Amino acid sequence: MSTLSVESRRVRLGSFAALASAVSYGAGSVVSSKIVSDFASPMVVSAFSLAFGTVIMAALFNRQAYDDMVRAPRAAWLYMALAGVTGAWGVAFFNLALTDAPVVLVAPVSGAYPLVSILLAYVFLKKLERVSMRTLLGAVLVVAGVALVALGR
Repeated sequence: MSTLSVESRRVRLGSFAALASAVSYGAGSVVSSKIVSDFASPMVVSAFSLAFGTVIMAALFNRQAYDDMVRAPRAAWLYMALAGVTGAWGVAFFNLALTDAPVVLVAPVSGAYPLVSILLAYVFLKKLERVSMRTLLGAVLVVAGVALVALGR
């Protein structure tokens, strides 16, 4: 297989995974809204959703995760912890937002997180990630879409 076809396959798989992520997050938003409205507090919902997610990921990737953890340098542990903390805060704030605002507002506004990712990638990952004009234009369109949703209420 040529390098181009391997790269093309990886991009297609990555795109499919991103689409699956969007569907999962979208469905999860609606389910979380129902739960925080009718059954439990946002922090309980956050804790249980993170716990169930951890159990599912452990079941799917237990051997690979163990091998990776054993070989990971100490700096990687810091980054993994930081990713876990920021992810947990994201889930908690998302569920907290659902108690006071409708899912049709919370989901698009919280969906603007790629803007933060682009900014942080530009600042911290200059050697690994290239922020192109196309990426910046896409980010501007995201901001405009979020503004339209937020102002349209």
